[in-house]
Amino acid sequence: MTMNKRETIYACWLDSVRYLSSASKYKLLEAAKTAENIYRMQERDTLFLIGAKNSERIQQAKKEQSPEMVYEMLQKLKIKYTFCNADDFPARLLSIPDPPFGLFYRGSLPDQNVPAVAVIGARKCSEYGHCMAKKFAQELGKRGVNIISGMALGIDGVSQRATLEVGARSYGVLGCGVDVVYPKSNQPLYEQLIACGGVLSEYPIATEPKPMLFPPRNRIISALSDVVLVVEAREKSGTLITVDMALEQGREVYVVPGRCTDNLSCGCNMLLRQGASVALCAEDIISDMGWEQSLTGAQNEKKEGVSSYINIKDLKPLPQAICGLLDILPVTQDTIIMLLREQGFTETVSGICRELVELELRGMIERAGGQYKLRDDIALKH
Repeated sequence: MTMNKRETIYACWLDSVRYLSSASKYKLLEAAKTAENIYRMQERDTLFLIGAKNSERIQQAKKEQSPEMVYEMLQKLKIKYTFCNADDFPARLLSIPDPPFGLFYRGSLPDQNVPAVAVIGARKCSEYGHCMAKKFAQELGKRGVNIISGMALGIDGVSQRATLEVGARSYGVLGCGVDVVYPKSNQPLYEQLIACGGVLSEYPIATEPKPMLFPPRNRIISALSDVVLVVEAREKSGTLITVDMALEQGREVYVVPGRCTDNLSCGCNMLLRQGASVALCAEDIISDMGWEQSLTGAQNEKKEGVSSYINIKDLKPLPQAICGLLDILPVTQDTIIMLLREQGFTETVSGICRELVELELRGMIERAGGQYKLRDDIALKH
């Protein structure tokens, strides 16, 4: 066994001791110099360094499982581990306040040489937030940017699914053990992330999700990223905790603006007033960060997040009007008919419905839940 492998096994054992803070682990490592020396440290020394309660936790862990047993269990679960002294530990995490001691992960770790954007926002997002998260994630993903998020409901999950849909890489930072899927409904996303990116956590395996665990994990989301993009957030929101951590870490913060009357945009608009950068499209971030030359991916049409254009002048008056009414936010058939009537169109309802079906078959619009919208990869030329 190599020295590096041996150190990883002992570090993994230490990181599996529950309720032992990262600060305590770093204090022990500073004193003992190696993870193996921590395991062999006398009880009086651990008592002096980290106090009675933490020392007792270490002594109990020694009685329950050996380092080799802990590491073998991880291997059976196909879970990998790295820690602060390992060559593959993300360098971005080492320079932040309260860095994690180690990471348990499935899949892979983010490549620190690839630009990364954390996309965060409300769990109960609006249709607008859903569309914006999908749009930005796909545009960034097509250009080769890694997307980091928390695999939560709402903006997190939307942005990560959208990234995977375009064949890009995304990484989920969990507020529970890396073997625990939370929420359960995200099981398919969890499996996709492992296949095309990774899921990672600083918490030991089998750690159940608890409210107190999520704010600390947010510092890892922002630290693994060059930029934090806020899509939707209320004025008092957990998302803003991540923003504060990002600023403390020296990360750039971008915000998608929203309507002044939307509660879900109050936090975003407040951040803009405080000096956060506005992002209207992915190219705003890419250009500001100077990533144009380093990124792979298309430089022309995909730069704007579209794969094809419709020259609206080539369409007949009715389909031209319908396409002109639609945007990325879906509208009902009744609304389309009403707006067409306001523009003076007198076609029958059945005639308008036939035109909607025709446009859908031609791949110009799409229908979901009885509502219509322009396809995300289509843009109009007037």
